[in-house]
This record gives sequence, C-alpha cells and structure tokens, in this order.
Amino acid sequence: MANNRLDGKSVLLVIPQTQFREEEVFEPKRILEKEGARVVVASTAARTCRGMKEGILESEVAIEDANGEDYQAVVLAGGSSVPALFWKDKKLQELVSGMAEAGKIVAAISLSTVVLAKASLLEGRKATVYFLPEALEELKKGGATYVKDKVIVDENIIMAEGPQESGAFAKAVATALAG
Repeated sequence: MANNRLDGKSVLLVIPQTQFREEEVFEPKRILEKEGARVVVASTAARTCRGMKEGILESEVAIEDANGEDYQAVVLAGGSSVPALFWKDKKLQELVSGMAEAGKIVAAISLSTVVLAKASLLEGRKATVYFLPEALEELKKGGATYVKDKVIVDENIIMAEGPQESGAFAKAVATALAG
C-alpha cells in the first residue's frame, strides 16, 4: 500500500523540453506520486519533452503560465540543455523566487541549481551543482559557496549534485513537503 503522507500536496516538476536527464525527472516524479503528491509537469511550453536517453514526457503547462500559488513545491530537473533553456529564463527565476519567499519548497538538481543562484536564492548559502566550470562560476556569482555534498537541505531550499542522487533528492523533497 502506498504511503499517502503527501495527499493534497501539489508539486510543479519543471523539465527542459529536450535533453532532460531521465533519472532526475522520472525518479522524483515516481517517489512523489507514490507518496500521494499530485505532480504537474511544466516546460517552456505544454508539449512533448524528450530526454537524453529517449525518455518522453508530456508537459502540461508552460513555465510562464504556472502559478506558484497552486503548488507547495517546485522541483527543477536537469539535463544537458538546462544552461541554454533555463539559466536565462526570467519567468522561471521569478517563479522560484516567489515560491521561496512564500516559504514553499524550492528544489533543484544538477545544472538547474544555477537557476536558484540567478534568482538570488543562494546568497550566503552552501550549494551543490553538477560539476561544470560554468555552473560553479554561476553559483559564485550568485553568492553561494560550492560544496561537494550530494544533497543539501537548507530550510526550504533543496539541492542535489546530479543524476546519481535523484532518489535521495526526491526523498528529501517528500520529507520537506510532509513537514
């Protein structure tokens, strides 16, 4: 029988429309849904999204149309296209910033952690990211201190280093959501 500790909770799972990391999308989605959360997939548009290993998932809403008030958490997945698609997305930065200010869970894995830095959410915090020189530089610009921790939970901000941490990342999000 499923553990339903997240019944009534809604999570916005933001994925790149192309080249998303399957582990960072499907594992959190599976774990959160198994615990009773409603997971809504968002991307740059409501469309078919394709992963790095031929995984396919339909996004239900465009990032610009997503309302943070409708969700208790936002989870940003990674992938090789994240720097091009998400790092400069002002609407995504506004969404995560607004949700963080409202005390909601804001979680990012792999290269998506940079979005949190660009949204000014990591100033003075320890942060982790998939090891890429450009990503490390962006964390530094955002005032974060890079650490090699696999998963970081800092109040309502949750970060994970990369695809190998997808399960632990999802469980940290579920635990935070359960309160």
